[in-house]
Amino acid sequence: MSSRKFGQHDGKDVLAVDIQSPDGSTTATIITFGAAIHDLSVPTPTGPRSVILGFDDLSGYVDNKQWHHGAVAGRVANRIAHGRFALDSTDYTIEVNEPTGHTCHGGISGFGHKNWTLQKHTKHSVTLEYASPDGDQGFPGNLKASITYSIPSSGVFRLDYTAQTDKKTPVNLTNHSFFNVDGARGPSVHDNLQQKLTIDADQYTAVDEDLIPTGKLADVAGTPFDSRTSRPIEYLDKESGKPFHYDLNYALRSPSVPGQLHRGAELISSNGDLTMECWTDQPGIQFFDGAPMDLKNPGLGGAVNGYRAGLCLETQHWPDYIHHPHFAQSVIAPGETYTASTEYRFTRA
Repeated sequence: MSSRKFGQHDGKDVLAVDIQSPDGSTTATIITFGAAIHDLSVPTPTGPRSVILGFDDLSGYVDNKQWHHGAVAGRVANRIAHGRFALDSTDYTIEVNEPTGHTCHGGISGFGHKNWTLQKHTKHSVTLEYASPDGDQGFPGNLKASITYSIPSSGVFRLDYTAQTDKKTPVNLTNHSFFNVDGARGPSVHDNLQQKLTIDADQYTAVDEDLIPTGKLADVAGTPFDSRTSRPIEYLDKESGKPFHYDLNYALRSPSVPGQLHRGAELISSNGDLTMECWTDQPGIQFFDGAPMDLKNPGLGGAVNGYRAGLCLETQHWPDYIHHPHFAQSVIAPGETYTASTEYRFTRA
């Protein structure tokens, strides 16, 4: 299968490839910059609908790279407190990229900012690889990471990650797509406040003011974080009268077993014509509502991506797990393979 040039970054071509379901009803375009999902189109009662925010050209991804649009976040997704950790009595200092002095999504130049290598491409799947050298952003070991995107059937979009190393290292890969099941293509993209969200979790990881986990789990019951039953995303803060802002990790109810997918979340369009379910073998989902996002470029089809135009459901190991031994750990040694899998399943009314 062929690829095409999408742009150029740091003197190297950024490529784009298209994949589709066997019946052609579900399509996606993947670019090598950040191994990002550029576009995902699924069938609805009114025709094909793009459901992931993106940009028509590479400049949009580069100019807004801090938001990781559609990209793979790593080497360790989410936050590591104070940009340091220890493994086997060795202390490591990694790049800090948050004003609060912490590391998020792998550092200043994490995996979402790299131009990945196109490894394999068929009509229904594509595999990209990135070779992260020892010391990359401060992390130990030469790490070979891969992501395979596939569309095995209509409405099913699958992500399979692997990684191997030559030195013990933490690794936690996720995808940072911003979803809008009402539509993510121009001329305008509406906010997601009336879309209905369910998250299959009774608890979340409690955090401090810097969004660093305290090590404790808190119950969602009686809080704005309770999404155990389907409800509109909009939840008015009693003090400000404005919609509540979400950026936290939910501890999924089902046990995490490699290769065994369980449902983690459901998102329903405002008028109920499209449902997306998120299935994963990971122990957590970070729900980020996109409220702080201020984009510098028009979106797909020239879309004006305004306030809360998209939300993230990032399947993952819990933030800062490396500092909390009682959290599920994701650390690999030479000879071991990291794996993670997620499916986004779409059904129309």
